[in-house]
Amino acid sequence: MSKNIFAVIMMIISFAFSTGSAFASTGHIYYSDGPWKGTIIDAETKQPIEGAVVVAIWRKEYGGPVGPYSYFLDAREVLTDAKGNFLIPKFWKLNVLPFIRWFDGPRFEIFKPGYTAFPGRGLDYFEKYFPQSPLRVDFDTLAEMFKKGVVIKLLKLKTREERGINIPGWIDDVDSDKLPLFFGLINEEGRNLGIGEVGRKR
Repeated sequence: MSKNIFAVIMMIISFAFSTGSAFASTGHIYYSDGPWKGTIIDAETKQPIEGAVVVAIWRKEYGGPVGPYSYFLDAREVLTDAKGNFLIPKFWKLNVLPFIRWFDGPRFEIFKPGYTAFPGRGLDYFEKYFPQSPLRVDFDTLAEMFKKGVVIKLLKLKTREERGINIPGWIDDVDSDKLPLFFGLINEEGRNLGIGEVGRKR
């Protein structure tokens, strides 16, 4: 590699890193965004919920002749503390194909056995339980709200049937070893309901 080409590459990389948050837009060489934070509480008692798992998921999108297609990129998961608080740290990735690939996310999943999942299968959280929630917005707006700090209410479910329906579905392309806390709680709820482990394994 000639010195000129090497110098150009180094300039591009230096520029990308120096502009940081300007490249939170997903179609650039350097993606950087976050952190995201909030508090999870019981919808009825307003008490904090400890031990709920909060998952952030990113996917890589590619343009194609018949439309875009996507694959799993990365994920982060944390548990809420005794005060119901969570913090997902700042996330960054290099995008080596910025002209044909972009990053989508984060999309959030929240789960605690015995409670409504967020956003739930078919967005049940909003459609069935919290139709007037201020969090009922598009995914990009929701991610911005999480950066400012959100309060998310989870409703304690009364029946075995409701709890079974509220177990989150599989997340496409994500192995259970990538999200051990998330799939661990899913399997815990499956065992509690007598239906066995239902979390994804490969």
